[in-house]
Amino acid sequence: MRVLLFGCGRVGRSFCELLSRKRNITASASISLVGVATRSRGCIYNPYGIDVDNLLKWEALTGRLDALLHEGGLILNDADEMLEDLDYDVLVECTPSDFELGEPARTIIKKALERGKHVVTANTGAMSLYYDELMEGSLQRGVSLLYEATVLSGTPLFSLVREGLPGCHVKRFEGILNGTCNYILSVMGMGSSFDEAMLEAQRRGLSEQNPWFDIDGLEAAAKTVIVAKSMMSLDIDIKQVSINGIRNVTMQNIEEAKRKGGKLKLVSRIEINSDGLDISVGPEILSLNHPLAYLEGFSIGALLLTDIIGEVCISGSSSGPKETAYSLLRDVLSIKRG
Repeated sequence: MRVLLFGCGRVGRSFCELLSRKRNITASASISLVGVATRSRGCIYNPYGIDVDNLLKWEALTGRLDALLHEGGLILNDADEMLEDLDYDVLVECTPSDFELGEPARTIIKKALERGKHVVTANTGAMSLYYDELMEGSLQRGVSLLYEATVLSGTPLFSLVREGLPGCHVKRFEGILNGTCNYILSVMGMGSSFDEAMLEAQRRGLSEQNPWFDIDGLEAAAKTVIVAKSMMSLDIDIKQVSINGIRNVTMQNIEEAKRKGGKLKLVSRIEINSDGLDISVGPEILSLNHPLAYLEGFSIGALLLTDIIGEVCISGSSSGPKETAYSLLRDVLSIKRG
């Protein structure tokens, strides 16, 4: 199975590092990286497979991906040419998320699907805005579009429901989906101010390029829409989500949560009740007997209420590029398994 990687920022590079680290698994599954396409740092393609270790080494030295050329390889100037003309089996899409337009990821994914290629993506923006359109495109072409990495980074959510809970109907969803916000609230709980906590989150490099997409709840809301569409078959868009971020959270709010015997968390909630659909993202005080209350730092997680086995809780200890890259690889392996 030949993989074309489109985008090689933090997540894309982590994906390459994971391919190198897990070469025994990818080799046994006959998975090879044949191309890497970027808009500004060059493109490289080799139908016989790219030496990932050398690629990473030369990229670190030069800042470019086209510094490495092996026999049978091609250096290209146009990323779209690779997408549209060269041969591959699976596109791994890692461009930055745009939560307003969903581009360029939407166009990149559509072009690959139209060629009958499988797609694996980490793009929360594109999938939240164009989930129905893109999934319809994959169904029409009879190929897979997998997006595990869009919501809980490396922690399995969609594959858990798909493969581990067949026949179960998810009636309610609660999640802590944004690691940056959870980190900031955790650090504030230890006495730091909001500004101090946000600067520390940025220093660790685990927030979006524009941190206000995190802080204002937009990134969590986009993830909530993907969950609602994928796991609960709801026909909604982000305009129907009640969104309140943590921009205005104060130390008084943190202390109030402690006095009430709980913790303040940014919670994504989807529930169908007698009054209709409740879908929201906002700060909530979770009691200490709530399983999500104990997620600290960059941890993320979700609590699902199902119609057959009741509650199922999952969590992950981090939500960085390494974990996101693992979900991309897991999706590629799932496609390989059929």
